[in-house]
Amino acid sequence: MNIPLRIVGILLRVLNVLLLPLVKFVGGSKRRTPFPEIRNEMLQVPAVDLAERIRNKELRSEDVVRAYIQRIREVNPLINAVVEERFAAALEEAKKADELIASAQTIWLIKTYPLLGVPFTVKESCALKGAPLTGGSLPRRSVKASVDGEAVANLRASGCIPLLVSNTPEYCLSWESYNHVTGRTLNPYDSRRTAGGSSGGEGALIGAGASLFGVGSDVAGSIRVPSLFNGIFGHKPTADVISIKDHFPNSTDPKFRNLLTVGPMSRYAKDLPTLVHVMAGDRASKLRLDETVYTRDIRIHYLEDFGFNLALPSVDEEIKIAMFRAVQYFKDHGLHTERADLEHVGEVLEIALCKLQALEDVPDIFENRENPKEKHSLLLELGKAMIGKSQFTLAGVVFNILFNTKYLFSREEQQHYLKLADDLKQQIIDTLGTDGVLFLPSYPTAAPRHYQSFGYVTGVTYSMLFNALGLPGTQVPLGFNKQGLPIGIQVVAAPYQDRLGMCIARELEAAFGGWRAPQ
Repeated sequence: MNIPLRIVGILLRVLNVLLLPLVKFVGGSKRRTPFPEIRNEMLQVPAVDLAERIRNKELRSEDVVRAYIQRIREVNPLINAVVEERFAAALEEAKKADELIASAQTIWLIKTYPLLGVPFTVKESCALKGAPLTGGSLPRRSVKASVDGEAVANLRASGCIPLLVSNTPEYCLSWESYNHVTGRTLNPYDSRRTAGGSSGGEGALIGAGASLFGVGSDVAGSIRVPSLFNGIFGHKPTADVISIKDHFPNSTDPKFRNLLTVGPMSRYAKDLPTLVHVMAGDRASKLRLDETVYTRDIRIHYLEDFGFNLALPSVDEEIKIAMFRAVQYFKDHGLHTERADLEHVGEVLEIALCKLQALEDVPDIFENRENPKEKHSLLLELGKAMIGKSQFTLAGVVFNILFNTKYLFSREEQQHYLKLADDLKQQIIDTLGTDGVLFLPSYPTAAPRHYQSFGYVTGVTYSMLFNALGLPGTQVPLGFNKQGLPIGIQVVAAPYQDRLGMCIARELEAAFGGWRAPQ
């Protein structure tokens, strides 16, 4: 056990309690209601069905794109999720898609452009050619992506049409999407609450019905946590299956691609396998997504929390109850269910953070592209950020210090926790095999209030652990708590068994309703 790290976690929890009255005052006491209802039926069609209807000339891509543009314009003033749009270009691409459909054979279209004419959105960090790639950083505010990231390129090659790039924290270094370039993204279910991060812009747009699906990225829960907070599905694939090429920020350390993953965020579970298949490109065969999976053959393991740990926030009872309802649903349908008995869960915080600390090349928010030799005083920038006088965000500075500090673990402790990570990963693989999944929280609570992220920061361990272990995880919405906020769980599988989690997600969507629009 790393005592200093535990003390920091406990102090953050205490700070959260002490500052809650101030957070409520600053964040506002009234929930913004009502949220604009979705009136256009086209906005509620899953991507795979929408592609089929466009191919069959039942719908025109141009009309679908216009409908999403209208919805984005309607809701973005309420959630502030858009960094930059490309609506005019998207409409031109939609017209070309309709022209191609009018002249081509359906079989050829299915094989060549399986998602032709379907609009989507992109997290700014995932590189959309010609769009901003600022990382939410003022010193980078003029930077544009020179190419598409590989996952984005694969979606465009399948016929998808990008509408915009969405908001992130500075350098993706927070679980609240705020930066000094675009500002703060709000949760569509309660504007006093965070949309999460770092894929918070995507989460808010998709949850608001303003995007059908989007490209997110996840190094420490950054797909699954905002998917949870915004009531949608999100899949973090097995490490190094979907390319992270041209993602910003990135690292030259080869270990980074085992931590950072790019993956889909979607309103509908049925879209996830197709989106993963397309985004993975030539690597998709590793996941055997074309194999038929029968829910009845999947074994369910579950873990409601990581046990008593003062450094971690307690898991909300409503999340635990939602998980137990899901487990009972499968038990009632004849599936094997049992509580997981995993070793080392009392040290998951150390295991997860040690993996990040082991990186040799960490992105630096203070890097000056024009003057690489420029140096910043960390303490000075921290002080300036605390009073709002820095060009960098407080979260960015704090996390930059954390990731560049190599003193949290001694060399002996690092070796110890890396060994525990290997042992825990192997135990999970042995437990789940090729036909089992693990249910557990994606995060201990529903979306916290704005400014509360620091107090709850260790709660991201529930998601970050599976980046550290390289295992796939699918966030699944399971309704709402008493405050009307989305809740859900993640479904984890062994490496390259992503199809199992996505299969369970679709079953749970049918049983518990999946995404439901903000009211």
